[in-house]
Amino acid sequence: MRDVLKLGFILFAICAVAAGALAFVNDITEERIAAQAAMKLEHALESVVPGAEEFKDETDRVLALKVAVADGGRPEFPTVKRVYAGYDNGEMVGAAFACAPAGYGGPIDTVVGVSRDGVVTGLTVVKHTETPGLGANVTTRQFQERFLGLRAGAPVKVTRDGGQVEAITGATISSRAMAGAVDQALRLFEFARRQGVW
Repeated sequence: MRDVLKLGFILFAICAVAAGALAFVNDITEERIAAQAAMKLEHALESVVPGAEEFKDETDRVLALKVAVADGGRPEFPTVKRVYAGYDNGEMVGAAFACAPAGYGGPIDTVVGVSRDGVVTGLTVVKHTETPGLGANVTTRQFQERFLGLRAGAPVKVTRDGGQVEAITGATISSRAMAGAVDQALRLFEFARRQGVW
């Protein structure tokens, strides 16, 4: 019995030291990680909305507007997490939608750019856990360019579902996730434009 208590105390001490060390490292790195994430987002926004020199977070205004008119108050665009308007010299040139569609391996953090006239101008993946060599191919320029030029007003789907975007072979779930993100971004952009937000 005494040996069990001794081992229990030793295990408790090791866990306490490990937890303290993790907390210390977290305090040191938390600001750096947040700064890196902010820089990555800024770069993503600039890459999907060409010509924009400044971005304003319009999330609360746009998503609150949609939830208010949605049936039963349920959000119609669950994939869209943040909305940014891009400006050049005070004039809006487009919008960027930070989306997190569910891929095969988990959420695919994606930013979709839409021009002022409702055309997809860019798409980039910020973070993912998709299968290397298959679903991870959603990060390739070749796949992302399949969405460029698509317009608001027509549903965005992969060809297997009757749409216009060719899915990645062996990664239909990941491809559908990306198509869903673009579709929701375009539909939300169109809705906000009709409501006079932009």
